[in-house]
Amino acid sequence: MRDTVFSGDEVRPVVIVGSGLAAVSALEGMREAGYSGPVVMVGEERQMPYDRPPLSKMVLSEIGAEDKIFLRDQSAYDALGATMLLGRSVIKIEAGNREVSLDDGTRLPYEKLLLATGSRPRILQGLSPSDPGVFYLRTLDDSIALRAALKDASSLVVIGGGVIGLEVAAVAVKAGVSTTVIEAGNRLMARAATPQLSALLEKVHRQNGVNVLCGASPTGFAFFNNLHAISMADGTVLEADLLVVGIGVVPETSLASAAGIECGPAGIVVDGMGATNVEHIYAAGEVAHHFNAGSGGHERQENWHHAAAHGKHVGMSMIAPTDAYREISGYWSDQYDLNVQVFGSVAGDKDVVRGDIEAKSFSVFHLLNETVIGVTAVNAPKELRTGKQLVRSKGQLSN
Repeated sequence: MRDTVFSGDEVRPVVIVGSGLAAVSALEGMREAGYSGPVVMVGEERQMPYDRPPLSKMVLSEIGAEDKIFLRDQSAYDALGATMLLGRSVIKIEAGNREVSLDDGTRLPYEKLLLATGSRPRILQGLSPSDPGVFYLRTLDDSIALRAALKDASSLVVIGGGVIGLEVAAVAVKAGVSTTVIEAGNRLMARAATPQLSALLEKVHRQNGVNVLCGASPTGFAFFNNLHAISMADGTVLEADLLVVGIGVVPETSLASAAGIECGPAGIVVDGMGATNVEHIYAAGEVAHHFNAGSGGHERQENWHHAAAHGKHVGMSMIAPTDAYREISGYWSDQYDLNVQVFGSVAGDKDVVRGDIEAKSFSVFHLLNETVIGVTAVNAPKELRTGKQLVRSKGQLSN
C-alpha cells in the first residue's frame, strides 16, 4: 500500500474523499475513462473498503463474516494505481488552492476532488452513540460490537422500523433475544415499501416473536442497573438490555458546506455529471443531491445500486464527460425467509398485485397513469426481471 503525499512539481492527483462503494466505483470509472494519473483515496475507517448491506445481516449473525465483505482485495487497488490513506480524514478543503488538509496536518494538493462522504446516522435526542448499550449501526466496527453485545443480551428494543431496524430485529430474535420494534409511523418501512409489503413484514415479524409497535413514540429514556427503560407516549415503559436506533441517515455535507459548495438538506447539489458549483469538485453516491436525466429532477438515493452506478458515472465524467446520469435504482432486504427486492418508485397511483401474498411469493407493480414506474418482488425473481424491463422502458402491464 502506497502512502505517497504529492507536492511541488509532481502531477497533482485526483483525490477521493471517502472509501465506500461510491468511491471505489468512481476510481474504477476514472480508469475505464482512460485516466492514468495518480489517485489518492482518503477514508476515515481503518478497514479496506467494504460492502455495507451485510452489516445488518451476515456480519451481525456470523463470526468471521467481516472477512468476506471487502469490495476488492489489495491487488485490485495496486492494479488501479491507487494510494490508500485509511484511518485518515479530510478536515478542510481549500478550493482556491486546490488543496485539502488531513487530520494529521498533511496538506494534499488535488487536480480534481471527489466527495463520496456518504451519510451519518440521524441521532435520537437522549440517546448518544457513546451511551452504554446503545447502538447506531453504520460501520463495520458498529456491527461487530453489536454482535458481541447480542451474544450476552436477553432483550433488545429497536427504534425505527426501516430496513436496517427490521434486519437487526430478525437477526436478534432468531438468536433468542426478546425483541421489540418501535415505529413512529402507522406501518413498517412506509417510506420505501408498498402497503402490501409493510403488512406482510409486520405479520412475519410477529410470527417470529418480534413485538411490533407501530404508531408508537418514545418520550424518555433512563438507564440503571445495566437496563434501559423507555417511556412511551401511551404511558407504558419498556425495558431492554440493548437499544438499536435506526431512524434514518443525514448526508455528510459538513466538509463541503464549509468550503462554500452548494448543499441542502438532501445533500451536496450536483449536476448530471456529478459536478458541484465549485470548479474541479464533484460528489457521488448518497451524499449527492444529483440531477437524474431520467426523472428530470434532482434526487437523493440511499442504496447499493445507486452508490455503484453513480460512483462509476461520476468517475468517468470527471475524466471524459458523457451523457447525464439517468440510472434507476432500488434496494433489497433479506428477513427470515423473505427476499425483498424493490426497483424504481413505489409512489404511484395504482398497485397491481400478482402472485400469492399469503404464500410469500408475489410482486406488486407500481403504476402512475398506467405506466409501470416500479416493482416490488418478494421471493419472485422472474417477476422482478419483468418489472425491471417495464420500468426501464416505461411500459404498461398487459392483461
